[in-house]
Amino acid sequence: MNFAMFLAAQDARYDPEVRMPWRPSRSNGYHTALPAGTRVHETRESTDYALALFQTGQADREKRACDVLDAVIGLQVTDPLAEHYGIWGYFLEEPPQRMAPADWNWADFIGVRLAQVLAVHGGRLPGDLRERTREALHHAAMSIFRRNVGSRYTNIALLGTVTTAAAGELLAAPHLLDYARQRLGALLELLERDGGFAEYNSPAYSPFLLEIVERAALIVKDAEFLEAAERLRVQVWETLAERFHPGTGQLAGPQARAYADWLRPDLVSYLAEQTGAPIQARGDGPGEEAPRLFPSLPCPAHVAARFLALPDDPVEVRTRFDADVIGTTWLTDDACLGSVNEEFAWIQRRPLLGYWRTPDDPAVVLRARMMHNGHDLTAAWCRQVQEGPRVLSGWWLSYDSGDFHPNLDKPEGSVFDVGDLRLRVTLRGRGVEGKSLGDGVFALAAGDRRAVVHTVPAEFLGRTATWALVEEGDEVAVEAVLYGGPRRPVDFHEAVLRAAFAVELLPPGEEPTPASLRGEPYGDGLIQWSWAGLTVATPDHPTSFERS
Repeated sequence: MNFAMFLAAQDARYDPEVRMPWRPSRSNGYHTALPAGTRVHETRESTDYALALFQTGQADREKRACDVLDAVIGLQVTDPLAEHYGIWGYFLEEPPQRMAPADWNWADFIGVRLAQVLAVHGGRLPGDLRERTREALHHAAMSIFRRNVGSRYTNIALLGTVTTAAAGELLAAPHLLDYARQRLGALLELLERDGGFAEYNSPAYSPFLLEIVERAALIVKDAEFLEAAERLRVQVWETLAERFHPGTGQLAGPQARAYADWLRPDLVSYLAEQTGAPIQARGDGPGEEAPRLFPSLPCPAHVAARFLALPDDPVEVRTRFDADVIGTTWLTDDACLGSVNEEFAWIQRRPLLGYWRTPDDPAVVLRARMMHNGHDLTAAWCRQVQEGPRVLSGWWLSYDSGDFHPNLDKPEGSVFDVGDLRLRVTLRGRGVEGKSLGDGVFALAAGDRRAVVHTVPAEFLGRTATWALVEEGDEVAVEAVLYGGPRRPVDFHEAVLRAAFAVELLPPGEEPTPASLRGEPYGDGLIQWSWAGLTVATPDHPTSFERS
C-alpha cells in the first residue's frame, strides 16, 4: 500500500474518542484471544499512522499525530516490577495481561517507531509529549535489554538491537548503545559461524531485516554500529539472491518462515525497484500494511544482476543454514524445487516447496504438508534428501510440541484431539490437474510440466493408509488419510507414524522414474526409505520435539 492510500484508509477509520484508527482484528492463531474480525484499535498500526501524519508536515495533521502518539504511549506497561514491563498489547481492547500469551516483541516493534518519532520529528513535539515519548522509549529499551533475546531469533534480535542503539543515542544512555553494538556483533559472529540465518530463506523475515537496517540508517548515527549493520544488509541481499527464481518471480524453497504461498505484491514491487528486475506479482493484494516510512537503500550492485537471470541452467544450490540444517534447491529457467534435510511442519515452514511457470499462471506452487483437523501440524517432522529435481521425503511425529504453534498451545501430556490427520502433496494454481498413473504413482500437472509423486502405503497407530488423488478448486493433491473419524485422544508419545513419498519434477516428454519406493528397518530405531538411488532414515517411533 502506498503512502497516500495508507493515510486515506486510516483517516477513514479514525476514532476521535480513543484517538486511534479502528479496524477488524487479524489473528495469527496465537497471542490474541479476540476472534478475527473484532473491531479493535491496533497499537502498531496506530504508531505507523502517527509517523505518516508527521511526514505530511501539515500543522493540522501533526496535531492528530500527537493525539495518536499520546494515546499509544498511554497503553504501555510502565511499572518496572510488572510482569509485562515495557510492552504493549496488540490492541487497545486487549492489554498484555489479557493476551494468550502477551507478545514481548511489541517492545521492539513499537519502541523502534517511537525512536523514529524522536529522531526525525522530535523537535515538533510539545514538550510534555516529547518527554513522555522519551520515557516510553526508555521503558521499551529496558524491556528489550532485560529480555535479551538470543541471536538465533534473527529479526527480533536485530530489531531490538536497532531500538536500543537509537535509545542509547536519543536518551544519552551510553550503556544501551554499547549493549546494541555488542548484540549486533554477536549476531554477525553467529551468521559467520553457522553460514546462514536460523530463519533461513524467509520471504517474510529477509525483507524485514532489510527494513530494520534501512530504518537504522535513518535513526542511528553511530558509525561503528551502522558499518556492522551494512555488512548484515549485504548478507541478507546475497541470501535472497541465492534462491530467487527469475522464471516465476518467487523465492524458491525451502523456507523457514513464510506466511503465504506466493511473494506479497508489495515485496515484489520493492525487489523490482531495488534490483531493476521485471518481476511479476502472483500473490494476493497488498492489503493494508503500512508503506515504508523511511528511505529504502539500493540492492548492492554485485547482487542485483542475479535477480535478472540464473548464473547457470540448471543450477543446484546447497546451503548449510545451521549446524545440522541443510537446504538444497534446484533451479532451471521455468521451474524450481527445494527441500531441507530435516524440519518440522509448522504452518510457517515450507520444508518441500516448488514452483513452475505455465501459460496460464506465472507460478503454480507445489508443497508437502501434514494436516491435523484442517491446519498444519507442528508436531510432524520430515527428513529429506534431494538430487536435482527429485526429492525423497520421510515423515514421523513428535511429542512435547504444540499443535498449531511449536510451544504456545502444547496439549497436556502431549495428548492431541485427533479427528483428521493426513499427509499431503499439493499443487495449487490456475489450470492444475491430477492423474493416477497406477501402482501408487500420481501426476500433479500444470502447463507442460508435472510433479510425479511416488508413494507407499503409510502406517499410523497400526492402521494402513493408502494414497489417493483429490481435487479442491484451484488445488489438486495426493494424500494419505492417516485417520478420519470421530475425534479421539491420541497420546503422541505412542503415535507411531511410518510414512514416505518421493516427488520428481518432470519437463514435457520425460517419463517417470520406474523405481519403487521401499522402507525397511534400519536398526537403532530407524526406518530406511529408498527410491531411485536416494535414501533417508527416519525414527520408527515418536521423538521428543526438542530432540528431533
